This record gives sequence, structure tokens and C-alpha cells, in this order.
Amino acid sequence: MSIGEPVSGELAALLNRCAVRRLWAEQDEGPYHREAQPVRRNIVEDRDGVALQLGIRLVLDDGALPNAEVEIWQCDAPGRYSGFPPPDSSAAVTAATAPRAEYLPGETFLRGRQTTDADGMVEFGTIYPGWYPGRTVHIHLIVHTPAAVLTSQLYFPDDISDAVLALPPYRDRPLRDTTNDTDTILPTGGEPAILDLVTVDGGYQAGICLVVPAAASGQQRA
Repeated sequence: MSIGEPVSGELAALLNRCAVRRLWAEQDEGPYHREAQPVRRNIVEDRDGVALQLGIRLVLDDGALPNAEVEIWQCDAPGRYSGFPPPDSSAAVTAATAPRAEYLPGETFLRGRQTTDADGMVEFGTIYPGWYPGRTVHIHLIVHTPAAVLTSQLYFPDDISDAVLALPPYRDRPLRDTTNDTDTILPTGGEPAILDLVTVDGGYQAGICLVVPAAASGQQRA
């Protein structure tokens, strides 16, 4: 696995000044993962929404974790994942109840993967996610190293989500039923990975620094 493309300067600065290094919280993969996420930085395709420049920095106790493959996937503003039909408007979605009858294998919007650079950083161009029943606003995350596969989810401050969801096209789906305080997956596995956000050019930059388990590096410790 080769070292990834360096992230843009402003995003690198945000990642370098993240207020908190959060220990990796292993969490549920969810029902909408697909194999072979496209290798690309911009994952928006034709989806409408508030622009989001997402940066993730992976570190070990003693430094950066380069050469790790990071894949993300998320729903669009109406709460739909590429390849799957819209969720039922009245029922929480689980692995058992996720609709799969209209699976569309050619759709890839809001899915992608990149390799961390020499500083353990990776960047994605996306949109602010919407919501669907039973879940707070989130992005799914898997990290692949030669020694481990780690699964988690990224979250947003509720006050910012409230402001974004009041804008078009998000406001076409009002009255979300779950916040960070009531989500059942957010508190699992350890401290939740809540992103640091700053406003930029009518959208947001979001960053987080995650401390991955030492075993994920594949290096033996003395």
C-alpha cells in the first residue's frame, strides 16, 4: 500500500490543532456497507447538500499511522445510501430491517476510500449527512492496516446538525427522531468520535484525530 496524497493545507492545519485525540471506539458497521468502495477523494457525485471537507488523522501512541486505507460511506440529505432504497419513514433501520429489495449496484455516491499520507492524514470531499429513523447524524468509517480492520462511526455536534437540517434540501425531511443524546450506537465502544467543525465558504471543514490500537500497526513492541 503506497503513501497517500497529502491533504490540503488548511485541513492539515485543522487536524494538527484538533483539541482532543480520541481513542478508537470500535462500533457497529451498520447495514449499508459495500465492498470495493471507489478510490477517490471527492465522493459527492450528484448529491445536493452543504459542502463538507472531511479530514481524518490516524495516530499511534508514538506517532502517525501512514499507509492505512480509510473507507467511508454515508447517507445523502434525504437519508438514503447509494445502492439502497430510501429508509422507511416510520421505523428505525437495523441490519435485519434494512431495505435491500431494490439494490442498485451501479450507484456509488457518498462512498470512497483513500490511503493516509506520511502524517497519517486522509481527506474526503463530501456533503453534510442527512438522517434516517433511529440514528443521529453520522458517517461510517473502516480503517484497514496489514494487521487489523477497525470499524467505527463519526459524529457531529447536535447544534450544528440542527442548523444544517433546517436548510434546503435537508429541511424537506424535518423532525429527526434521534440526536446524539438518544442514539444507541454513539456511546458504544468508548468515547464517541465527534468531529471538530469550522465554517468555510458556505460549508464546513471537519476534522478528527483518532488514536488507533497499537496492534493495528503490525509492529512488535518491546
